[in-house]
Amino acid sequence: MVDIEFVDPGAAAAVCAASGVSKVMHYAQGVLESHAWVACERPPESDRIEFGAPMPTEAGARLLKRRIEEAHEAGLRVDAYSILGLAGVWEGSRHQVPRVIEPVGRIPRFAVEHPEFMSKARDGRSWFDWDVGEPVLGYDVGYLALAHPEVRAYARAELVAFARDFGADGVQLEFLPVLAAGESVWPLGYDEPALAEYRRRFGVDPRSRPADDPAWARLRADYVTQFFRELRRDLDALGRPVDVAAATEGIWARPDEAYKLGLDWPEWVEEGLIDALYPRFFINDPLYPPSDPSSESGSWLSDVARIEREMATVRGIVGNRFRVCATAIASNAPVDEPVPVLVERIVAAARAMVEAGSDGIGIYTDARVAGDDSFWTGLERIHEGRF
Repeated sequence: MVDIEFVDPGAAAAVCAASGVSKVMHYAQGVLESHAWVACERPPESDRIEFGAPMPTEAGARLLKRRIEEAHEAGLRVDAYSILGLAGVWEGSRHQVPRVIEPVGRIPRFAVEHPEFMSKARDGRSWFDWDVGEPVLGYDVGYLALAHPEVRAYARAELVAFARDFGADGVQLEFLPVLAAGESVWPLGYDEPALAEYRRRFGVDPRSRPADDPAWARLRADYVTQFFRELRRDLDALGRPVDVAAATEGIWARPDEAYKLGLDWPEWVEEGLIDALYPRFFINDPLYPPSDPSSESGSWLSDVARIEREMATVRGIVGNRFRVCATAIASNAPVDEPVPVLVERIVAAARAMVEAGSDGIGIYTDARVAGDDSFWTGLERIHEGRF
C-alpha cells in the first residue's frame, strides 16, 4: 500500500480516509487574533498602500479546529501549515495569461504595525515600495525579515498555537522561492541585523559585494536555519511529539547551492531540525516566470525523469533519518484541462515518486479537482499501487 498525504482544499475527512489518505495538511494562516491579516489595496496610479481593518479570525479558527477534530475522528494525522515569513501578495499574481495583477491583497497586521520588519532588497526597498507587477521576485509577494528576532518569535508563536491550542500533530512550513526571470540567488534579506553582522564579520558592507557572494548568501540562509532551531525548542517544550516539516520546490537538484535561495535544507537534515521533507513538483505549468534554478530552461514544470532524479538526490542525503514525501502540485488553475486527464498525470508522477524511494505521496490540488470523482478513484489506485 502507498501512503497518501493530502493538502486539503475542503474535502471531508471521511472521504480522504476512504481513499487511502493518512494525513491532511490544512492551510492555517490568519486564523489567530494575534496573527490577524489586514485587507489592503494600492489605488490606481498611487505609490501608497492603503490598509483597512483587520480581517475576522473567528470563523477561520473554528473551521481549523473542527477540521482537525474530524480528521482525528477519521484516524488521520494533521499538519497545520503556513508560508514562512509571508507578508503580502497581490491578487491575480501569475494566475492569468496574459499576466494580470490586481492591486488588492492582504497583509499581516504585524507587518502593518512594524514596517521596519519588512525584508528589503539591495536598494533598501520592500514589498511596500515596489510597483504592482514589478519583477523584484517572480511572484508579487513580500516577506518579513527573519533576521529580526521579533519576526522569528512572531512566526513561531503561530505554529506553536496550532499544536498547543488546535491539536495539530505537526506543523509544515511552506516556502515560495520564486525568483525573477534569469536570477539565481534570493534578492531579499538586506536587512539591518544581517547587514550589521556581515560588516562585523568581514569589515565591509555586503551591498558592495556581488549578490551571490557565498558568505553573504549563507549568512542570510542561516536566519532560516536559526528559525528552525528555535521552533524545535518551542515545540519540544509542549511535552509531546510535534512534527516539523518543510515543503517547497526548486531547491532539491543542487543541494550544495540551496543556501543561495535562503533554504539550506542539507543543514536542517544534518542538525536534526526537521521530521519530514516534502519535495514538490509541478506536474502542470504554474505559469511562473522562467526562473527555476533546477531547470536549464527555467521552467517549473516537472517531468517523470526530473522527479526521479531529484528524489534520488534527496534520498541520498536524508538516508533513513526521517520521512520524505514527494508531492505532486496538480492544480487545475491557471491551466484548465479535463480533470481525468490531470488525474492520469498525477498517477504517473506518483509511480515515479514511489520508484525513486519516496515514503509516501503528497497531493496538492484545488477544490475543482477534488470535487471530481475521478480524482478520488485515482487516489485509491495510487494507494493500492495500481499504477
